[in-house]
Amino acid sequence: MSSLSFKQYGQGKPIILLHGFPMNQNVWNDFAPLLSDTYKVITVDLPGFGKSPLPQLPFTIDQVADSLITWLSSENILGSTVIGHSLGGYVALAMVEKRPELFTGLGLFHSTALADSEEKKESRLKVVDFIAKNGVLAFTSNFIPPLFAHQNHIAIASVRNMAVQSTHDAVLGYTLAMRNRPDRTSLLKKLKIPVLFLAGEVDPGIPVDSILSQSKLCKSAQVHVLKQVAHMGMFEKPEASMLIIRAFVG
Repeated sequence: MSSLSFKQYGQGKPIILLHGFPMNQNVWNDFAPLLSDTYKVITVDLPGFGKSPLPQLPFTIDQVADSLITWLSSENILGSTVIGHSLGGYVALAMVEKRPELFTGLGLFHSTALADSEEKKESRLKVVDFIAKNGVLAFTSNFIPPLFAHQNHIAIASVRNMAVQSTHDAVLGYTLAMRNRPDRTSLLKKLKIPVLFLAGEVDPGIPVDSILSQSKLCKSAQVHVLKQVAHMGMFEKPEASMLIIRAFVG
């Protein structure tokens, strides 16, 4: 049996929701029920976050994906649409590359198939240095507000509370794993399943133009840009995000 912690809502065709960094599956607590009247929605703590055990450091995004695939097998979850938010999208891409036959759709929710740019790689190393000098709490307590388009959003406090629960080793391990992940745009060209790109109009980290370019690589792609949304569409525009995902899966 898998040791990953997960929750299940509703019945029907499975949708797997993977959370971002440095959060846990509770980020979907209000969003998952919006889909569960029609679908079986499954959320999971990525290894090292929430109640899922941390892999031995150092680890890679591919190793995280292997853990998720083992979990899918242990729970006999077949024919699912996997939707990853940010970091969760990197893991989802690796999962689909490894075992495409397990999935009927892929969703990148504020995520990208591109590798880190050299500038972004340098930024990741600065995070590692900052944590070494100031501690992980100093980083996680200030990480969340810039992900929202409006700094007074009511969800910031609860998401920050999730982030500050993340351990030093989890934040360090995933920072380096994200930095070292490969470019997977070539995968987009090969995929036979449909791909959903759900982007934020004012996302500070993932420009809309980049998402539009990636979508053109796919055999079958849908692109939706959420207006006045940065990086947290499940909180900033939950109803619109739900309707887009529902239509994509349907």
